[in-house]
Amino acid sequence: MAKAQTIIDEEVLDEIEEPKKRKKTKEVTNETLTFLESLNGIGPTTRKRLEDAGFGSKESIALATRAQLTEISGIAEKTATLLIREARAQFDLGLKKGISYQEAAKKRIKLQSGSSVFDELLGGGFESGSITELAGENGCGKTQIVHQLAVNCINQLKKDVVWIDTEGTFRFNRIKEMAEDLGLDHEHVLERITIGRAYNSEHQMALTEEAITMTPNIGLVIVDSLMSNFRNEFAGRGTLAERQQLIGKHLAFITKQAEIMNFVAVVTNQVAAKPDAMFFGDPNRPVGGNVVGHTVTTRIMIRKGKGEKRTATLTKNPELPDGKIEFAVIAEGIRDYKG
Repeated sequence: MAKAQTIIDEEVLDEIEEPKKRKKTKEVTNETLTFLESLNGIGPTTRKRLEDAGFGSKESIALATRAQLTEISGIAEKTATLLIREARAQFDLGLKKGISYQEAAKKRIKLQSGSSVFDELLGGGFESGSITELAGENGCGKTQIVHQLAVNCINQLKKDVVWIDTEGTFRFNRIKEMAEDLGLDHEHVLERITIGRAYNSEHQMALTEEAITMTPNIGLVIVDSLMSNFRNEFAGRGTLAERQQLIGKHLAFITKQAEIMNFVAVVTNQVAAKPDAMFFGDPNRPVGGNVVGHTVTTRIMIRKGKGEKRTATLTKNPELPDGKIEFAVIAEGIRDYKG
């Protein structure tokens, strides 16, 4: 009798333990699910609509509006509301106390440029969580700087790089030279840079959103250059309003993602002559108007000097004073000017 009771008890114990095992297996499986797959009530058809419309990640949904989700993906307004609420809850995008901004600032990353005086001008380096603009004439060294930042991001931050190339200026040989000077395997560095060659403004915006949302370990986003496609496509005053609206949307997306994902964002920009500054001040001003000027957090004007010499002038930053330094562009990368 005692033996029979023991067998029954073991069978009962197995029945109790089995659901626990199944539950544990299910929990492990859920860890591998995407954001949309983990939500109850979101079927495969709705999920595919959202993914096809570019809303496959919680980041993209958290930053979307209800109108965008319903119009672009065709889902119901109620479903869109629930999706946005859930995505934003995971990113803590609600109301916050001022002290939380102080804590967030402590988590900001400073990416070094390769030049100590350049980093000093920026309070320690290029800061994450916002957009830094490098503006200047063709050949002044803007693209050289972002090549160096890409290598430094992988070396210093151990994070990946997204590079949106609108003018065909990315050069793997420059990455190789800069990487090898730091003792890095250049092929490993190149493997960690995701490049999107953008041929028009719409393509540029789509590639940027796709690359950012699909790169989880992202440390740096580069757009080189920001305004090239927009200037070519929207010529004349009649198209100015539409152009500015699209640029604003493009920069707003990068800014929001930089804040949430805490990566460094750097855009290069062209300049245009300013007639009223012909006899005094800098005759060049960044293109893009107030939309670009108001959206970027930091603006640096780059000018070419003789030989390897360059100057960087900080003209906008909410925390730092304006300043000007000299640096050098050499074969090994961005360095202090020794002249």
